[in-house]
Amino acid sequence: MEEIRIHSNLSTSLRQRWIQVIGIILVASILRAAITSVGPIVELIKDDLLISNTVAGLLTTIPLLLFGIVSPFVPRIVNKIGIEWTVFYGLIIILVGILVRTLGGIELFLLGTGLLGIGIAIGNVTIPGLVKLKFPLQVGLVTGLYGATMNGMAGVGGGLSVPLSTMSSFGYKLSLSIWAVLVVITILVWTRELNKNLAQVQDNNETLSEPNIKIKTLIKSRMVWSIAMLFAMQSMVFYCIVAWLPSLLVERGLTPDIAGYFFMFSQFLQIPIAFFFPQFVARVKDQTIPMYIILGCFIVGFSLLFIENNIVLLLGVLISGAGIGAAFSACMTFFSVKAKTYHGSIALSGFSQSIGYMFAALGPLFMGLVFDITNSSNITNFIFLIMGVLLCVFGQFAAKGEYIEDTL
Repeated sequence: MEEIRIHSNLSTSLRQRWIQVIGIILVASILRAAITSVGPIVELIKDDLLISNTVAGLLTTIPLLLFGIVSPFVPRIVNKIGIEWTVFYGLIIILVGILVRTLGGIELFLLGTGLLGIGIAIGNVTIPGLVKLKFPLQVGLVTGLYGATMNGMAGVGGGLSVPLSTMSSFGYKLSLSIWAVLVVITILVWTRELNKNLAQVQDNNETLSEPNIKIKTLIKSRMVWSIAMLFAMQSMVFYCIVAWLPSLLVERGLTPDIAGYFFMFSQFLQIPIAFFFPQFVARVKDQTIPMYIILGCFIVGFSLLFIENNIVLLLGVLISGAGIGAAFSACMTFFSVKAKTYHGSIALSGFSQSIGYMFAALGPLFMGLVFDITNSSNITNFIFLIMGVLLCVFGQFAAKGEYIEDTL
């Protein structure tokens, strides 16, 4: 009987672990698609809402600003109500934001975009902490799973926007609102986690200690700032690509739907990269090596985007996309492996994403201004190159073999 009871407990524990993994994956699946779905149909949105390229850039900039504003407060919320409930409320806000931005004119669109930004910010900060808390010995593997999901769904969001916009009389609003279905499914699955609390995972988990690491302590660390700026440049490159790569490709002679498919292919390529690269970053002794790999992808990929040839453009999109996926994976892995504790991971994630997104928010708006002034895709591409190089410079400092707690 004792053996049967032990076997039953092990089976129950394994089932609960898989449910936790599925829950994390579902949360990750909605953190990008609702934003990447905007880029390929931005011309339809501009025509319907009668807005300029600069205002269109705000559609990507507003979420990034809110990521930066909200992120430092997320660790405080987690400490008060628990990480599971924090994620739950974030999902509710995302759902409301998706629905509101399709209800009317530019005012409601901006309001819904703002709510979306708040909800996604909560998810962005909490997921690395969830991994550190629930899977302290499998950080690379679980980070790879949710990173691959985020990149894959980002590609689906961008690739399906144009086809979905032509399927019904709802037009582009169907492309933007359909993600509410996935959010509802995620909420239903996540409710299984709401009765749990920190005490249930505290046993045998050495990552739990010292619940409060204050921002005024973090800002003294050069390493924390290096990780924050690495994340800033990664985010700036990604969201500039999301907002303006389709337009750049159209300038090179592609149709809008083909440009959307190119972006989707790039995101799909990032799925295996996002799965394997965190495990590589977590295990490699010299973590500057991943930074050199990322730099090579950016230089080659963005350089190919100067050439007006469909095959070369596809290669450029894929190679630069590989660099973006690898950079994102490195950042997410650093949030976990560069902290000794769960609370250190949450604090590092919140601070880095706050600083990072505040810088990154300038990218799409700046690119929109440049596009309005110069109407030149070559200038846009040069900016992509510069941002890629700066990313890897900060990455060299962030890759030093230290824990943030040792630098505070």
